[in-house]
Amino acid sequence: MSYSEKLKELILSMKGEVFFLSPRELAFLDFLEDMGIPESIVAEGIKECYRSINPYRRSKHPVFMCLKTIMLVYENYMRSEAQKMKLDWKRRFYRKLELVKEFIKDSVEEPRSEEEAEMLLRRIEDSILKALWKDIPKSERAKMVSKYEEFKENEEIYRELIKSEVRRFFGLPRLSIYID
Repeated sequence: MSYSEKLKELILSMKGEVFFLSPRELAFLDFLEDMGIPESIVAEGIKECYRSINPYRRSKHPVFMCLKTIMLVYENYMRSEAQKMKLDWKRRFYRKLELVKEFIKDSVEEPRSEEEAEMLLRRIEDSILKALWKDIPKSERAKMVSKYEEFKENEEIYRELIKSEVRRFFGLPRLSIYID
């Protein structure tokens, strides 16, 4: 199942003066869908992103440049859902650590808050993924790099795409207290 045509129409209407999405933009939407981000959250993030851009520049602003805004909207959504369910963040924090314990070399500090736990998990995830990148055979790394070659000029997006490939290669879960 892919995101609806309605989302693509929303993007085109926000951009104005554009009649179709580029292959890179479509690949970016596929990436968001693979991450499991609900279409409504993607739409909200895109609206928020494009509203902050001068209307005369929107047509030249590729949708993948909205990644940070989309991820912030998604994080806020997941946080509010967790609060509704009265999430036990400490239990989830330690459960996530348990999933990757064989990759953690040092001891992990005790988080004092939900936000600190989330930031700590992100740092752990980043260090694990950097280390695992080196363990991937060169031929596989070359495939991953060539798959996202067209995103290379945008370092933030390129890094996220490569990290998702490394996660997929090793079957690692996302390290977040909000995302299962």
